[in-house]
Amino acid sequence: MPRFPVGRSDPMRRLGLRWADFSAMPVARRFQPLVDRVMSAQNQGRDMQLAPEDKLISLLNSVPLPAYCAGVNLVSALRGYKHRVRLHGTDGTLLVSDADAAIHICRRGRHRRYRRGVQAGITDLVRQYQIDRLDIPGGGTFIDCGANVGEMGFWARSRGMRYVAFEPEPAEARCCDLNNFDGRADTHRAALWKEPAMLTFHSKPDTGDGSIFEMDASTGATQVQGVRLDDAVHIDDAAGPNIFKLEAEGAEPEVLAGAEASLQNIDYVAVDCGYERGRAQQHTFVEVNSFLAERGFRLVEAQFRRVTAIYRNTARQP
Repeated sequence: MPRFPVGRSDPMRRLGLRWADFSAMPVARRFQPLVDRVMSAQNQGRDMQLAPEDKLISLLNSVPLPAYCAGVNLVSALRGYKHRVRLHGTDGTLLVSDADAAIHICRRGRHRRYRRGVQAGITDLVRQYQIDRLDIPGGGTFIDCGANVGEMGFWARSRGMRYVAFEPEPAEARCCDLNNFDGRADTHRAALWKEPAMLTFHSKPDTGDGSIFEMDASTGATQVQGVRLDDAVHIDDAAGPNIFKLEAEGAEPEVLAGAEASLQNIDYVAVDCGYERGRAQQHTFVEVNSFLAERGFRLVEAQFRRVTAIYRNTARQP
């Protein structure tokens, strides 16, 4: 009898079912050959680093989206995960939901971020940037460079902030619209850069790693519009707090060079300057730190596992 190990508890017992009854259900019967392949691979000692349910999902990546969603939801039920996945519309967008929240995504596998719930996944991202450590009042503006599907928008809008998103990947930008702007195309389909220019954008969407710089394992390259933050967004110098979250996959120095004037009205810069620049996978912490320090920003938080840092504008706050 195939079983998905979940510690000491039997998932069939947790669901109140016998395997014979469960396997007779349409969805289970549909995926029984995949389950058998998973267990066969496990028995032969292949891919032992993956849990059986992860192997099943890996196999499901090749099936149509409705079947994929059914398979993911089967695994979620067996493992006790909070999230469920379903198709949203006809463009391949998926809706991940739990009892409390929902978020649109566009890449298979990204639903795993929300196994403990949608809000828990968003909170994890906020903590990676250490933004949760900021003691700030409501209001102001949150500028999101490298927004992906707009997860940071949930956090910003819950605090009454105006949310401004930049995302050059079309599918991700569409999800950001659905998640934050009621479907309106308000996400900037552009790459922040040091000057206005057409740029070659190297796509690696399944892991959210698209970049202006060439990188290994990219899935293709397209032309995108590069814009300066100074030209794209007006930031009220009297309003605040204003936060600039910067994740440009190695292009952080160039993005900052195009934000010279805007930085005067930004209170905090939360930046990911990890090992992502080009094929050499270089970090940008030294360049980012020097640039911001020279313009009156003080480093107030940093962690070097992902290499994220928060800088405070000393000219705007005591």
